[in-house]
Amino acid sequence: MIGKIVKRYFLLNKRLFKKYSFLLILCMVPFLVGGMNLLSQEESGIVRIALCLKNPEDELAAGIAENLMKKDSVLSYVLCEDEEEARRQVTDYEADVAWIFSENFKSDLQKAAADKRCEPVVTVVEREDNVPLRFSRQILVNKIYSDFSYMVYADFIRDDMGLTEVSDAELQAAYEKMFVEGSLFQMEYLDGQREEADDYNYLLTPIRGILALWFVLCGFAASMYFIQDERSGVFSRVALKNRLWAAFGMHAVILSDAAIVLMIALKLAGVFTSWQRELVGILLFAGCTLVFCNLIRLLCRTPERLGACIPILLMGMLAMCPVFINSRSFGVLPYLLPPYYYLKSIHSTYYLYGMVIYIGVIFILCVLIFLWRNRNKD
Repeated sequence: MIGKIVKRYFLLNKRLFKKYSFLLILCMVPFLVGGMNLLSQEESGIVRIALCLKNPEDELAAGIAENLMKKDSVLSYVLCEDEEEARRQVTDYEADVAWIFSENFKSDLQKAAADKRCEPVVTVVEREDNVPLRFSRQILVNKIYSDFSYMVYADFIRDDMGLTEVSDAELQAAYEKMFVEGSLFQMEYLDGQREEADDYNYLLTPIRGILALWFVLCGFAASMYFIQDERSGVFSRVALKNRLWAAFGMHAVILSDAAIVLMIALKLAGVFTSWQRELVGILLFAGCTLVFCNLIRLLCRTPERLGACIPILLMGMLAMCPVFINSRSFGVLPYLLPPYYYLKSIHSTYYLYGMVIYIGVIFILCVLIFLWRNRNKD
């Protein structure tokens, strides 16, 4: 029995690799992973910011600009020679926003601290207001606030409390005692794995989700091939009661090839976790994809209907599964999709058990639909 299964596996694989469409689907992966890796090595940012110092000799403004430009961030910065150039970059869509520091930035900030009210010290030029730009303004406020808060503190000690004899060095030393070393927040997953900020590349984070959608596409390709083969009589010698198992077998062959490619792609993309976690996750994901694609195949019945449903389902998975964002606004719908469990299971064992339950439930539905569709057939 084992020898027969192995023989059929290799024969089906040999037949699959003669299909140009299947080879094309497999070739999508190296181009996808290679392109994402090349993109991640380039200068990147969700917002491009043009910095302008009206007075480059202002040490405080120059220090803030230097600190912004040398720090790795989801924001990218470019230093402009003058205000006109910064505004032009925003107008010509070369930059999303321009930050123009006033000519007397340090003295203006000190005056604002002494007057107990904030005077404008940076002019922000934007074409429109959106979430990334609001986020960027918070970054700007954070950079300015550290110096501004010390100025308020120093002014309070000397003017309000009358301790004019305290030196700058003593004030600075007392102020720095209140600093918190390191970050107030640390990113940690449910399984205890921590994410180091220096090793994090947000351009590579969607690669696992995109590969998961590609894996489901392989499952749909198997469904399409099975329908075509069944129509052409390839499975005519297979008893009708065994057709569902034949479909499962054909899907298993294609998904086993896809699983190997997926494992290698994750390793090359640099988003691999551990062999045990990845192997278990991919095997269960393959099971979820197998039963899900067969359920859709049984519901559609024809290649035309299935072909029309595939792009809709993939777009739904892209929106509802945590590929780019993790949204809770879709209710229970994501729980009907295999990639949702797989992407969640990488750092949560809870979803591994969820995949086992998912496979059992969808398998029963496939059997029931198959039996109902063929109830009057020999």
